[in-house]
Amino acid sequence: MQTIQAPQYSVKDGYPGSGAIQLVNQVIKGMSSAEIFEISLNLLDGSYYDSTDKRIKKCDYCGYYWRDDSRNNTKKTCSPECKTAIKSLQKQKQRERKALLEPEQKPKKRHTTRDDYYDFLEYSYWLSEDSMHMYDTNYISDAEEPLELIDYVDAQDQTYGKGNRKVSTYGDEI
Repeated sequence: MQTIQAPQYSVKDGYPGSGAIQLVNQVIKGMSSAEIFEISLNLLDGSYYDSTDKRIKKCDYCGYYWRDDSRNNTKKTCSPECKTAIKSLQKQKQRERKALLEPEQKPKKRHTTRDDYYDFLEYSYWLSEDSMHMYDTNYISDAEEPLELIDYVDAQDQTYGKGNRKVSTYGDEI
């Protein structure tokens, strides 16, 4: 008795799915090599199978004949591999259609005040005065006297020391 083992390749290579291999195994069980050779072409084109058997179908993906074992006789593919391959093709077509109908747009960049400043020309300039004032408020303080600000920073440095650690008033550092 001769049986065909399931191949180690994918169905997309043009090879039959596992359902088609099972059907051929059922047909050739107990046959000699010469008999198998004689009916091989008839097995491929489907003329060997009984035309009244509604359960023998041609796989929608790989194109080989197979026996539908579902209760309602509604399967379209011979194996889960063929079904996955068909679903992959359907999803690919769906993505292509979507790309044609709705071209992908780049997300809009959030406008910042720095976008209104042009400095790549010979003379740099701001597009709007409001953007210039908003940008400058981050860098220019509202202190009445710059010396007051410097004194405040020096006092903070003496109180807290370098970094964010607070210096103990008792002389012990934390």
